[in-house]
Amino acid sequence: MIFGALVTVSLRAVATAVASARNIVVTTTALDTVTAEKPVTILAPVVAVLGAIGAVFKPGEAIADSDLFRWVRSLLPHAEQAANNRGFYTTYTIRPEAEAVGVWQGSLDELEATLRENGYHFGLLASHKQLPDGRREVSSWVDVGGPVCSGVLGVLELQLRTWQTHITVFECADGDDYLVTAHHERAAYSALTAYWHLRGRDLNVEKGRRIVAEQLADETRFEPVD
Repeated sequence: MIFGALVTVSLRAVATAVASARNIVVTTTALDTVTAEKPVTILAPVVAVLGAIGAVFKPGEAIADSDLFRWVRSLLPHAEQAANNRGFYTTYTIRPEAEAVGVWQGSLDELEATLRENGYHFGLLASHKQLPDGRREVSSWVDVGGPVCSGVLGVLELQLRTWQTHITVFECADGDDYLVTAHHERAAYSALTAYWHLRGRDLNVEKGRRIVAEQLADETRFEPVD
């Protein structure tokens, strides 16, 4: 209880400081929404910065894309109710007819290797998605517009990368191939846009589908949707 009280006091202090700064400078970003009355507006940018640190300082791709992180993400649906009560969402259902880009006719390992080559990294800061028939995602990948610097400069650079393309992968109904879905949205790793990302502001499905279709157009194992 003492820890919880300290966290609450700290969040309120952050909110007060940001609110005071906002009276002087309007950032025109999601930081302008920060208020102690809505803790999620404080937590979102804090989590974004922590996620950026984790994304940049990871000790290697093998850990970032490891079974451990996938297992952690698989637990998100079980935290849905508790998260919703606090203003977050950890899982939601997408419409494949809207977000489907195409079908990957190969192994998941081959698909993920291809995504890495195109500048994507495993999406740690993303809700867990499922299809209307109950199929849950098997992989989640994010591109913030290309590779970023290493070290502290990389963390700072991610704060300025305010857009991202997000790919979510599902097993096809027949279990042999993989359905690739996508959308373009505000970045989850930038404190400037984290709250907007959380609320789905400016999410653009068609732009995301178009970007991914172009990136995978030369892959013989990829069959785009009509």
